[in-house]
Amino acid sequence: MRRINRRTISALALAAALCGAGATGALAAPPSQDIGSPAGPLNKIAIGNDLSCQLQHAGDTTFEFYPPSATPGDCGTFVSVAGALYAPDFANHDGTATGNLGTYTPFTPVSQSPVSGAGTPASPRTLTTTGDVGSTLLRLTETDTYVDGQESYRTDVAITNSSGAATSGILYRAGDCYLQDTDNGYGFSGSPAGAIGCSGNANNTPPGRIEQWVPITGGNAFTEDGYSEVWGKIGAQAPFANDCVHCGDQVDNGAGLSWNFTVNPGQTVTFAHYTTFSPTGRAGPPPPPVEGPAGNPLGLPSNKKCIDTRKWKFKLHHPSNDLIKDVQVFINGKKKVHKTGSNIGKLTLKKLPKKKFKVRIVATRASGVQSISVRKYKGCKKGRAHTHGRHPH
Repeated sequence: MRRINRRTISALALAAALCGAGATGALAAPPSQDIGSPAGPLNKIAIGNDLSCQLQHAGDTTFEFYPPSATPGDCGTFVSVAGALYAPDFANHDGTATGNLGTYTPFTPVSQSPVSGAGTPASPRTLTTTGDVGSTLLRLTETDTYVDGQESYRTDVAITNSSGAATSGILYRAGDCYLQDTDNGYGFSGSPAGAIGCSGNANNTPPGRIEQWVPITGGNAFTEDGYSEVWGKIGAQAPFANDCVHCGDQVDNGAGLSWNFTVNPGQTVTFAHYTTFSPTGRAGPPPPPVEGPAGNPLGLPSNKKCIDTRKWKFKLHHPSNDLIKDVQVFINGKKKVHKTGSNIGKLTLKKLPKKKFKVRIVATRASGVQSISVRKYKGCKKGRAHTHGRHPH
């Protein structure tokens, strides 16, 4: 029944939008930009200019939110103000199952910046999307950021009030889980307190596939329920009730966070959270990444001292949530070392050329993502490290 219901809802929403617009042709989905990284593990993080979203984790063949093959998806930012609901423009998406939201007004797109940043902790991939909340004189500025190698991305939603009176409402961040190639899942709450998610196993025990909303800004509420019930709760314009309705049984579910807000004239208030995706059930915010300098994430050593070409030891850097399982080392194009293991952190190279040589290291992590680093050495001098990533697809 789920697929029939969803297709029916999608067709009705599309037909209503076409009739309302007086159009006879197909509608185009709102434009989006992607801050995901080819190096993964989040190789797609698409943010629509209507404050919607769609994700993909490396190794999955479909997207993480319904619809599983459409961008943007049934995921994003919602605001309730003075009895009116504002949401992404789902009626113009390439398929949606958000019919239970009821009546809402799409955000008015204002701007979306180009993607910036190098994907490092000091310079994350960044996208800023701005939209107006109808005629309320509230403006949303959503900033989404991603650091390569992490299984979480961060969303900050700033609400600015340009009116002459204090305005109160509810901010929601929610989505219809398509849990890493399947439409049905369980729920789990906590890890840390206030977080909520969809999981492959009841209460995420034992840890398995998850997608999770993790608050950074406190004072939030949360819900996990059937996908249609989540949309109904937002449509009712009430705070979430801190419930995990299907933590113990498997359904076609969704989840999200809500915050009550009051913003005074001329003031801006900001709410932030992480969205975490993990095939191994690692919940919570991303751990501090472990990596070398920018452009050298594997940590190929510099030549502060001349290399001992008889035996050269150094550590390999990697994200703490995605361990290195396989390493191949090439010296001047010839394979020198091939090492496998559950957590490769050190390498030893012996009998290196005495004058000049080029090191190429191919490190494959547990997620299947590869980091490939190349650096040239000549005596006590080094060239610039060059690194690129390759994901399983």
